[in-house]
Order: sequence, then C-alpha cells, then structure tokens
Amino acid sequence: MSNSFFYFSFAIGVALGAWGAYLAEQKNRSRQLGFLLGFFFGIIGILILILLIKKNPNS
Repeated sequence: MSNSFFYFSFAIGVALGAWGAYLAEQKNRSRQLGFLLGFFFGIIGILILILLIKKNPNS
C-alpha cells in the first residue's frame, strides 16, 4: 500500500467524521459519536445519522 493511498483514505475518513459530527449536532446528539460513526463506518455511518430521529434537548 502506498503512502498516498493511506493519506487519501485518512483524509476521506476525517471529512466523513466531520460531516458526521455536524449531523449529530443538528440532531442534538453527541458530536464525538457522530465523528466516530462517520470516520469508522463511512457512508454507512452518515446514513445512520441521517435516519436518526432528532433528540429532545431536554432529555
């Protein structure tokens, strides 16, 4: 595996993690959980976050 492929994959993971953190925050969920879902599960994690129901801010 070349170094450029590793860095590219890592950059994609970070971008999906940032997107996941944003989506989680919009649904009143943990940004850390959103980042981890996006980073480790990629587009599947993003789809999970999109399908989550918005959490009540009081709970």
